[in-house]
Amino acid sequence: MSEFKRWNFKRWMWGVPVALSMAVPSLANEAPGVSDSAAAASAIAAAEAAVKQADAQHALWTSAEDALRKARRALQEGNIATALEQARVAQTQSELGIAQKGYPLFR
Repeated sequence: MSEFKRWNFKRWMWGVPVALSMAVPSLANEAPGVSDSAAAASAIAAAEAAVKQADAQHALWTSAEDALRKARRALQEGNIATALEQARVAQTQSELGIAQKGYPLFR
């Protein structure tokens, strides 16, 4: 492979993900009719459902409960970014708790 092709490949390998990471958040902000607080409330509702599902399966991690509480508190205080982030954490932790049940107890 020539030096030019190798450099061109490296440029694309780093340039495309960087460009996409800049474009995707701006596209999300341009969604018509969706407010930030509504998006946060929706994310919290999804996290609540995931936490309930994990609790019903006896797979709820305390970190998921804590993140859900933080998300609710952040939404009440008007901190939308923190509410979205903590709702995502709560949902992810709940899903991981459920997935962990499928692991063998011992190797």
